[in-house]
Amino acid sequence: MPKKRITPLNEEFDFKLFVTIAQKNFEWFLLFMFVAVLSWYLIVRYTQPMYESTLLMKLNTDNNVTKALNITRDNYLDQNNEVAGNLELIRSNIIMQKAISTLPVRVSYYSKGTLLENEMYKSHPFEVQYVIKDSSVMDKVFYLQFNSEKEFKLSYPVKGNKDPETQDFQTGKWILLDGVNLMITVTNYQNIQKFQSQLKKNSFKFTINSDVALIKDYTSKLSVMMANPEAKTVNIKVKEKNAYKAADIANAVGNEFLKFDVLMSREGTDRILDFIDTTLYSVNADLAESELNLEKFKSSNRIITPELAATDISTKMNALDAQLTDFTLNLLAIRKLKETVEKEQKVDEHMLSLTGIYKTDEIKNVLQTLNVLLEKREQALIMVTDQAEYVKLLSARIQRQKEYLLQSIVYEENSLKAKKDELESQYYGLSNDYKGIPEKQTEYERLERVFKINEKFYSLLLEKKAEFSITRAGYVSKNLILEAAKPPMVPFYPNKALILSTCLMVGFFASFLLIFLKYLFYNQIGSLEEIAQYTDAPLLGIVPRYKREIPISQMLVDKSPKSVIAEAFRSIRTNLQFINNEEGSQLMAVTSTISGEGKTFNAINLAGVISFSGKKVIILDLDMRKPKIHLGFNVENNRGISTILIKKDSFENCINKSSLENLDFITAGPIPPNPSELIISPKMTELLEYLKNHYDVIIADLPPVGVVSDGIPIIQKADYPIYILRANYSRKMFIHNINKIITENKVPRLSVVLNSVDQTKLKYGYGYGYGYGYGYGYGYSYGYGYGYYSEDEKEQLPWWRKILGFFIRK
Repeated sequence: MPKKRITPLNEEFDFKLFVTIAQKNFEWFLLFMFVAVLSWYLIVRYTQPMYESTLLMKLNTDNNVTKALNITRDNYLDQNNEVAGNLELIRSNIIMQKAISTLPVRVSYYSKGTLLENEMYKSHPFEVQYVIKDSSVMDKVFYLQFNSEKEFKLSYPVKGNKDPETQDFQTGKWILLDGVNLMITVTNYQNIQKFQSQLKKNSFKFTINSDVALIKDYTSKLSVMMANPEAKTVNIKVKEKNAYKAADIANAVGNEFLKFDVLMSREGTDRILDFIDTTLYSVNADLAESELNLEKFKSSNRIITPELAATDISTKMNALDAQLTDFTLNLLAIRKLKETVEKEQKVDEHMLSLTGIYKTDEIKNVLQTLNVLLEKREQALIMVTDQAEYVKLLSARIQRQKEYLLQSIVYEENSLKAKKDELESQYYGLSNDYKGIPEKQTEYERLERVFKINEKFYSLLLEKKAEFSITRAGYVSKNLILEAAKPPMVPFYPNKALILSTCLMVGFFASFLLIFLKYLFYNQIGSLEEIAQYTDAPLLGIVPRYKREIPISQMLVDKSPKSVIAEAFRSIRTNLQFINNEEGSQLMAVTSTISGEGKTFNAINLAGVISFSGKKVIILDLDMRKPKIHLGFNVENNRGISTILIKKDSFENCINKSSLENLDFITAGPIPPNPSELIISPKMTELLEYLKNHYDVIIADLPPVGVVSDGIPIIQKADYPIYILRANYSRKMFIHNINKIITENKVPRLSVVLNSVDQTKLKYGYGYGYGYGYGYGYGYSYGYGYGYYSEDEKEQLPWWRKILGFFIRK
């Protein structure tokens, strides 16, 4: 039985497996790091640099009058609120609009680079003068290409057209366009030639900016925050693509705030008092008017509270609603009754109770008669056809009853509709009356609310007038610029070091995530230890992966008898004694889960190793669907197992001699249509008995049991049933087949060989030992096959794997 449940995910962390997966995917790590560095270079190279300039200002909220009177100001005069208000004022569109009026930003000049555009703030080699005739041309782009110092090509927007229009014009002369008059003056033609030599077309462009666009743009680049709350110092920061422009905007905002604050400090309190006086007069009039309107509303509607009028109407509407529901149900039932009668189907008398016409005995009698006639016709049709005279007579009577009943139903239906329409009319009338009540209530509450607001506002204004009368004379602003903004020499973005570290970190985590996901979903078998966790089947050992490509199922043990692979098969041969040590001829069955796990390769080389010990060995290719033994020995496959089992060839004719003295083989022969039936045929048993009399060991290369079940009978007969798994190829779920064969197919001797194990893992401390579970065999913790390598067989590892191996051994 399995020792541990097999799951799709690795539930326990295996450091060795994780390191192995990391080694296999180290190229991905290098690729991610390369992409990270490349991304950093592209970001830094092709990102527009941003500069940040900072002005330091001290805000002062002292007031001489409040100090002299020892008044603690609250609400509007609280110092913290004043600081917050000043911060918002600095950020406001008012200050920004005043700052813009002092800067040369009405026209923005740009030079085009290969990928980026540079604003030529205060360094443009030409000057644009303009007269706006239509504001729609503002914030539009004009492209310039100078043909000479006296002539240029202008591409300008045309109202109503998507594409700009291009014409040649003279410098220093007014150009009359739709919406704007322009004059372009050259100030530095050498710079113009320098820029235009880099690009062939449209080297320059300019825009005539509107106030709205400038305010929106610069406000988004402005940040105002407290530098030191205790000292009331503020940082005014501006982020711009041009360092000099950033400094100029910050200084302009700070200076305009000081000017505005001085203006407001001289006139602020007087304006507030004027506002209070004016507002008091207006509020007093509103208060009187709201009071009068409230009294008039009460008098004209003769109500104290509007809620009482709704109760009576609501009661009547509920009663009407119940009646409407009954009539609706009756109409639906009548329509159903009508449909049933029209289809000449039997009608349940209980349906009349839903129609509201059940009290009419005449209709009830007609309905009963109709049901009787329908039943008689139904019984008659069982014995005769519908052309019989009796059936025709019944159909005629049914038609008369149906017509009479339908007339009655239609009459009742129209009567119910009329009654329902009358009730709906009454209901809608009451509904309209009911809707008017909330309007009166809402109007009453609105008038009352307006009165209370005006009353409260009037009292508040009287209080504020007294407060501001005391403080208006002594307020003097003492805000001060401590440090003016300067053009920064280094951009704050992109931050090369930060972006590089971020890119490297993202690359590292991306590669780590890839390796972790591959580890988490790693479902391949990598070692005998992993196999031992999921099955109790004996583990014969491992076969290392050959460093060069091997032809299909070729024997290697005879070519390199001292190689690692040869020693691996010797160890497996030795460990087979612990499976079965009986005397006489032995049957060995070799199978796997799917094709490609190396069962044929293992069968051939295991046969070669056993034949070296002096035993006579024969290999049978029982994988008749996909035979490979003939490819391993490089012979034809014209006859073999299939021709023997169909009695076409004799045993002796199909036995082939190999290059080894004691090793023979029988190929699969032509592919038969029924290999399953042939394997379990009596002729197969006869063949095995014959071979046991002539050979010491019979090795059967069976088809994969995970694909077909042809080989199960041979496995059950085998003295040495061997199951081949391939390292880093076979899935862990394949071990289910091993446990199933042991338990369900009653093959307790089934043993496992792990094929194609990476030799480098053994060098890095995996320590696989042949004969795992038996305490016998060679261990290779110092290098798999230590002492068996020839100089030309030593595998050269990549430099990064040598480094990893060194640290893992440590």
